[in-house]
Amino acid sequence: MGRRGSLVSFQPLDWLVLALALIGYLTLGFTARLKEASSVQLIAAGRGLTLPLFVATLVTTWYGGILGVGQAFDWYGLSTWLILGVPYYIFGIAFALFLARRVRLADDISLPERMDRVYGRNAALICAVLVLVIGAPSAHIAMLGQMVSDLTGIHLVWATIIGALVGTAFLYRGGLLADARSNTLAFILIYVGFIVMLVVAVRDMGPPGDLVAQLPESHRSWNAGRPDGWFFLFSWILIGAWTFVDPGFHQRVASVRNPELARKGLFICIGCWVVFDLLTVTTALYAYSSLGPGLGMGLFPKFGDSALPPGLKALFFASLVALISSAGAGYTLVSGATLGRDIAGRIWRSAREKSLVLWSRLGIAGATVLGVTLALTIRNVVDIWFYLGSIVVPGLFIPTIGMYAAKKPPNPSVAVATMIAGSGTALAWFMLLQFGAIRVPWAAELSPIYPGLAAALITFALGSVLQYGGGKVR
Repeated sequence: MGRRGSLVSFQPLDWLVLALALIGYLTLGFTARLKEASSVQLIAAGRGLTLPLFVATLVTTWYGGILGVGQAFDWYGLSTWLILGVPYYIFGIAFALFLARRVRLADDISLPERMDRVYGRNAALICAVLVLVIGAPSAHIAMLGQMVSDLTGIHLVWATIIGALVGTAFLYRGGLLADARSNTLAFILIYVGFIVMLVVAVRDMGPPGDLVAQLPESHRSWNAGRPDGWFFLFSWILIGAWTFVDPGFHQRVASVRNPELARKGLFICIGCWVVFDLLTVTTALYAYSSLGPGLGMGLFPKFGDSALPPGLKALFFASLVALISSAGAGYTLVSGATLGRDIAGRIWRSAREKSLVLWSRLGIAGATVLGVTLALTIRNVVDIWFYLGSIVVPGLFIPTIGMYAAKKPPNPSVAVATMIAGSGTALAWFMLLQFGAIRVPWAAELSPIYPGLAAALITFALGSVLQYGGGKVR
């Protein structure tokens, strides 16, 4: 566990720029003050986020897996935009049109809380476990730890612990408001940092069209040259439904000042996503063309280190660190609320605000420990996104749509059965794939999301027939 040399060649000017950026980021978080000591203030900023804060926190939290974009381009080339961009625009627009107003008008600030009101305690606890799976900050803490280790030379274990503790400390006092305030600086940094990186890359390497022509055929293809092209692409499109069940996304929409701002803010966010995707995928094109394949999550950091002069290099690295930290803090808060308020609070049936605030803060600590523990085992962010989405989305998608969009929500027993069938089948399929137990070639190519969604739809349909057709569903 000894110290190793830094992998990034910083000059004194770089350290100064990076230090100023991080001090500004942390200062904005630590100076946030809550109006009252309530769980709604801590977790949802009193449901009073302004439009700028809402946009800044949703965009930065949504793009916290920035190193995974580099890894995806290393694997899939230009199709990265199709698998990690387009599906989220589609489902983001759908959320804005059909769910945003309903989510904000509801009295609940989390998915498990809403399910408790509509479907009951059992559904809420199952939902809480599932959203904890996709909301755990492990991938972001892993990336932050890697960045801290590369910058300082500290051993990865200690770098991960330090990054997680420093990046989440302001949550205990300021909660979502602290996170959103720090996200405003991160929002500015990420666009400035990637624009600077791209301008320098174009100046030194020429227009992007020339580089596209030099890519391997697989990296120019819409399906990454995979034989399961349509299955591959459609799997990622379905995983875009993650937008509907993501606990951080839901929390921020529920926390904005009013329903009109929720919808308007989402459309602004989607526009910001499009612009940032163009910046990141084009930057990945230059990085891949300059450094070659095989760098994975190291593609952006190594390109910034090799291509940028002092000062600008620190600005780019500050954008990466701030973006990853923003998402790590955001999902730590959501996971903390899930562990403390939605799980422990329900198991021990705590209703007093003082108890809920305490449970939420203990949950934040627990989420940090869980995130660090899991982070030390993570080496592949893209597969984590793919398989977690494939397992969790089938269980939550239909019940979530049902409780917000349906005139008459599904029977609680139907909702619980749908969640268990959807995610249970997807998990079973994933395990069968891991052990090579599926021998039929076409079936072995199926992502777990297909059988999971099929099981959820069949269960929901049968339950609905019993519910509305005269049968008994308890």
